[in-house]
Amino acid sequence: MASMRPTAIGLIQFVKSITFILGVLIGSLHVHGAELTGEKIYRQLCIKCHGEMGRGTKKHDEPLTGDWSLAKLTGVIEKTMPDGKAKLVVGEDAAKVAKYIYDKFYSPEAQARNQPARVMFSRLTRRQYEESIADLMGEFLGRTSTFSDERGLTGTWYKSRGYNNKQKAFDRVEGPVDFDWGAGAPKGEGFKAQEFSARWRGSLFTTETGTYEFIVKTENGIKLWVNSEKPILDAWVSDGRMKEHRISMRLLGGRVVPFALDFFKWKDKTASIELRWKQPHGVEEIIPRDRFMPKQSARVFTVPTPLPPDDSSHGFARGISVSKAWDEATTRGALDTAARVARHIDRLAGTREGDPQRRDKVRAFAARFVSAAFRRPLTAGQRKAFVDVFFAKGTAPEDALKRAVIFALKSPRFLYPDFHSAQPDAHQIAARLALLLWDSVPDRSLQVAIQNGNLRTPQHIRAQANRMLRDPRARAKLQHFFHHWLELDKAEAIDKNAKAFPEFNQRIVADLRQSLRLFLDETMWTGSGDYRELLKADHLYLNDRLGKFYGAEVESGGFEKISLGPNRRVGVLTHPLLLAQFAYADNTSPIHRGVFLARHIAGRTLKPPPNAIQFKDSEFKPDQTMREKVTHLTKAADCMSCHSIINPLGFALENFDAIGRWREKEKGRPINAVSDYTTAANTSLKITGPRTIANYAADSPHGQRHFVEQLFNHLAKQAPGAFGRDTLDELWQDFVKTDCNVPRLMTEITVRVAAGGRLQSGEEK
Repeated sequence: MASMRPTAIGLIQFVKSITFILGVLIGSLHVHGAELTGEKIYRQLCIKCHGEMGRGTKKHDEPLTGDWSLAKLTGVIEKTMPDGKAKLVVGEDAAKVAKYIYDKFYSPEAQARNQPARVMFSRLTRRQYEESIADLMGEFLGRTSTFSDERGLTGTWYKSRGYNNKQKAFDRVEGPVDFDWGAGAPKGEGFKAQEFSARWRGSLFTTETGTYEFIVKTENGIKLWVNSEKPILDAWVSDGRMKEHRISMRLLGGRVVPFALDFFKWKDKTASIELRWKQPHGVEEIIPRDRFMPKQSARVFTVPTPLPPDDSSHGFARGISVSKAWDEATTRGALDTAARVARHIDRLAGTREGDPQRRDKVRAFAARFVSAAFRRPLTAGQRKAFVDVFFAKGTAPEDALKRAVIFALKSPRFLYPDFHSAQPDAHQIAARLALLLWDSVPDRSLQVAIQNGNLRTPQHIRAQANRMLRDPRARAKLQHFFHHWLELDKAEAIDKNAKAFPEFNQRIVADLRQSLRLFLDETMWTGSGDYRELLKADHLYLNDRLGKFYGAEVESGGFEKISLGPNRRVGVLTHPLLLAQFAYADNTSPIHRGVFLARHIAGRTLKPPPNAIQFKDSEFKPDQTMREKVTHLTKAADCMSCHSIINPLGFALENFDAIGRWREKEKGRPINAVSDYTTAANTSLKITGPRTIANYAADSPHGQRHFVEQLFNHLAKQAPGAFGRDTLDELWQDFVKTDCNVPRLMTEITVRVAAGGRLQSGEEK
């Protein structure tokens, strides 16, 4: 029989067990002592894991911050804390320590108090750099700032291969450029199949910044100009065989650029022409008529070298880092800009070869250019340092001008707009206005306002902001915000299982992008401008192709505003593009959809999961629904701290399949979209579908404040608290009073930031 005496190891284990038990009991006695405060409980039982001021330790490196209510924080502490000793702190003691944590460092108010936001000194972002260079050049070379309501190209037709006015047949506004005459000729008196020609002139409207590919398909002769001095495609000599001529170029979004296309036929057996393009994130297609305007605009200078991505670690792009790649890209940009300026030197300086005052006039223009780049008049010292020094005797005016331009565009005065002054002058206010609403430089109207003393008060600033909102560049910036807010970068990766969804392709994705863009534009600028309508609207914009796909009848060939009922479609929450991008290739994903809704719509804070768990459909029973699978996968207590928020929101969208089509059943069983949800205010909400979420988020102070904060970040590239602790609250209160009008909110954010912080007390808006 084995000895009953404990071994040395057994004694050690026995002592450790007794010590642990005694420690728990003693700790419990200490914790439950009435004399202990929340701070003492935290320091005795929590600080080892969460650190001083909740900043975290090696064991738990996540800061102890969030948006839970005090009641929820108390409940979590009772159930799970301390780690490994759950329910050691309960009742009154849990309430004490929760109150201490909440007030000391957990709540948003405590975070703002402990780490006050400050205005970050930053350079131009990638978008700001491109837009600023484009408008800086446009102010001197000409810029088209207004759009025409008329759509199409001005077509001029000739009865011969040459553009002889005696052979001119007619002018007309038309589009698209998509003709096939076969062996015949255009309709009209005097046209012959042997020869004829046409010219199309106008402007092209772009919606996104990026690379555009242009394709001309023809067996005849063509020349194409897009935002260029020389043809970007020159196939004037033809051999009668069908060809596709292609060229790619970078263009800025929200702009109109000049367009021209020449065509002729001479003795070829047949004649036809198709003008196509592939937009960023798009598919190859005929360029539609509504993307053209019949009058030609000025060229928009686009820096050919794109800059590297900006820092987005805080949820919005900021220019807070300078890399070698960024420095090299801005140098190339300065060189390209200087070359363009020098090419137009006489036009810009108002001179000609042989002009005895040419040198002085070029120097005067150089001073105007540098002043515009610096966004303020030059002092005598600055003019000497940035202009005159380059115009020394013996230096050719062209070389001197190039050096001045390069030096100006590489100067911190251009690359680092001054955002940190508490008392900005009129020039700084103008610079802020242009960056906030256009990501650009001040225009001539702002310069006139400065000269007339009309940019000194918040009322002046508001008047200018309202004027600037009518410019297409402001609309482009708001669309850029929506691109970020709705995470539309993820739409680029939409790829569905061809067996599960055989008719879903990139053509459908491109149509859905346009559908969403039309919805956002119409709601913000033609409609009410109401943020709540973005979430509650029951309509979509559909063309015939999308209508057939999503079960709606579309009568016209283009996009129509189609109402699908208050429960079938609920604003951006149920737009098919978003439903498809937050889903798997062959099935829905309540987790991806729920995370999006929680963070971007409901404004909830979610921490990264402690352990990444891969969803493997093969590990579940074939007859299980997606809801059942997700419920099982996330049932652990550690998971449910976040998934109690995520899952109910994601389950509410289960009536929409992986490509956003409505469905009633899954696996032969009715869809269950009902869940209980605890709001940020710690109230219970019975979710029965997306309409419940939309109504709650649209009217929730928490969701509204989150939207205000996101838009502020995007416009100012700064945190609201950097302009005063009450800035976010005051903007939100004004937002509510003005029926949640988003363009109005853009104005008020602009006034707040451009004026340097708090509005003057008693000011009337």
